[in-house]
Amino acid sequence: MRKSRRGLLLAIALGFTALAPVSSALAQSVQAPSKITIFVGYSATSGIGYDTYGRVMSRFLGKYLPGNPTITVSNRPGAGSMTLANYIANVAPKDGSEIALIGRGVAMDRLVYGDKSAARFDATKLNWLGSMNNEVSGFYISDTAPVKNLKEVLAGKALNVGSAGAASDLTAFALVMNSILGSRLKIIDGYPGTTEILLALERGEVDGLVGYSWGAARTGSASMLKSGKLNVVLQLALKKHPELAHVPLIMDLVKAEDERQVLELIFARQTMGRPFVAPPGMPGETVNILRSAFTSAMKDAELIATADKMSLEIDYTSGEDVQELVERLHKFPLKVIQRTQEIILSK
Repeated sequence: MRKSRRGLLLAIALGFTALAPVSSALAQSVQAPSKITIFVGYSATSGIGYDTYGRVMSRFLGKYLPGNPTITVSNRPGAGSMTLANYIANVAPKDGSEIALIGRGVAMDRLVYGDKSAARFDATKLNWLGSMNNEVSGFYISDTAPVKNLKEVLAGKALNVGSAGAASDLTAFALVMNSILGSRLKIIDGYPGTTEILLALERGEVDGLVGYSWGAARTGSASMLKSGKLNVVLQLALKKHPELAHVPLIMDLVKAEDERQVLELIFARQTMGRPFVAPPGMPGETVNILRSAFTSAMKDAELIATADKMSLEIDYTSGEDVQELVERLHKFPLKVIQRTQEIILSK
C-alpha cells in the first residue's frame, strides 16, 4: 500500500525508534540520515558476480529510503557467504543499518546438508528483501568432450566436470544429475571458481561444467559459445530462460513427483539468484520499508539502464516472493529432504 512522504517518514520513525543509535539517527531527521551498509558475502571480482550486483544496488537503494541514507558496500567473504549469513542472523543490529547479499543456496543449506550444515539460523526467520535476478544456470560441454550432446549424457556416457569444491553449487548440481537423470559426471574438485574451470576446459583437463549461470556465460564466454567451443545442453532452474527456448529444462525431464520435489529443493535457489536479506526480529514496518525501497530501486529506469550497459542480467523477485519460497521449501515432506541429503552428501 502506497504511503505519502509524511506517512513514510512517520513509519520509519516508528519502526526504528528505541533501537540502535544508527536507526535513531535515521529516524530523527531526513537531513541527517544514517549510513546503511550492504555486506557482500564474496570478494570483489573482475567479472560479473555478487559484488557487481551489490554495488549497483548501493547506488540506488538510498534514493527510495526516507532521509536518503548513504549506502556503502563492504565485502565479507567466507564459506560461500555462510560466514556473513551467520553474522546477519545472530550479530547484526536489527535496525536496518546492515543488510546483506548472500549466496543463493544459503536459505536451503540446512535442508540440503542437515547436521553438516554450517548455518546457525532458521532461514524462514530471516527477512528476505528481494533478489536482483532469477538465475538460470546451465550444463555445458566442450567441443572436445567424449560426448557431443545431452542424449549421450543421459545414456550414461562418462565425462569429467570441474567444480569449486564439495559445498559448491557445481558439485550439488552434478550429483543431482547423476542421481535423478542417470548421468555419469565425474566431479573434478580443486578449482577456485568458474574462471579457472573454463581455463581447465580449454586445456582439456575437464570436459564440461555444471551450474555456470547463463547471465554470466552469455557475456563472459560469448566468444566460446559463438565458436562452438562451449555448448549449453541443459538448463538447470525451475523455468526456462527466454534466450534458451531451444535448450531442454531439467524439470521437464522428470515426471515422478518425489524426484521433481528433490529438483525443486535444489534448483529453487535459482529463483533467488542474488538475494538481499536483513536480520531476523526486525519490526515489521522496518522490513516493509526496506522491501519497498528494494522494489522501487529495481524499477528505477537508471538502474535498468546501468545494468544494460554492464550486460548485467536483471530479473527481479520480490522480498515477499522470496520469503514465501523459503517457507514453502521448509515444509517439504521429510522423505524428500532426506533423499536430497543422501544425494548431496554421497560425495
